[in-house]
Amino acid sequence: MTTFVLVHGAWHGGWCWWKTAPLLRDAGHLVHAPSLTGLGDREHLARLIPPAVLNLDLHIRDIVQLLDSDDLSNVVLVGHAYAGMVITGVAELRPERVGALVYVNGVAPDNGEAMIDQLSAVRGPEFVARIQQYIADGEPYMAQPTTASEIAARWAITDPDDQAFVLPRLSPQPTLTFAQPVRTAKPEAASLPREFILCSESGFEPVAERAAANGWGVHHIDTGHDPMITEPAQLAQILLGIASSLSA
Repeated sequence: MTTFVLVHGAWHGGWCWWKTAPLLRDAGHLVHAPSLTGLGDREHLARLIPPAVLNLDLHIRDIVQLLDSDDLSNVVLVGHAYAGMVITGVAELRPERVGALVYVNGVAPDNGEAMIDQLSAVRGPEFVARIQQYIADGEPYMAQPTTASEIAARWAITDPDDQAFVLPRLSPQPTLTFAQPVRTAKPEAASLPREFILCSESGFEPVAERAAANGWGVHHIDTGHDPMITEPAQLAQILLGIASSLSA
């Protein structure tokens, strides 16, 4: 049995794994899909916690606390998009609990890089300028998409049922999560196996190319940015294959 910890991306919550997690559980594995502080079913905490501490470090601690409190080991740590920052930080703090890291259209930061540093290649200058303005203005939260056309354009979520499920569950993203850098220094973390899952309509090709150059396994799914929603069976199959290779 493999333990999967599925970490959602920006503006999302643990709910985004609603199609994928059952497929992994049906295959006999343990699956956690938590929401990061201030997002998803924990969005209410954003009204109780000062914005200054709603940052990347807190989201990293969210997952570290889960690993520690449930005494999880040999975990396949899966991070979607922004959560590439999170799982990278978790591996630095608890490399002994992690079996592998899987980046699903996820940013793969180098030491000292923040989410904002990753965005130009994957989202273009207009999107980067908008995020930089949030940071410069000291806005505590970045507004979530609010229309079906927005999530279709940004994430290629086009099925009406998926749109109806996703839209009311999106949350504002704490701005400091995109501004704070991650620090990587531990050899134990650097040596962990890493895999990258690239979707065809996502803009993350430059990240996948760097991953391949660094010797990571690279997998492809012909879908948009949120394969856990639009192609859950293919995503689950890849994750199960990764888990199987680790236990072989």
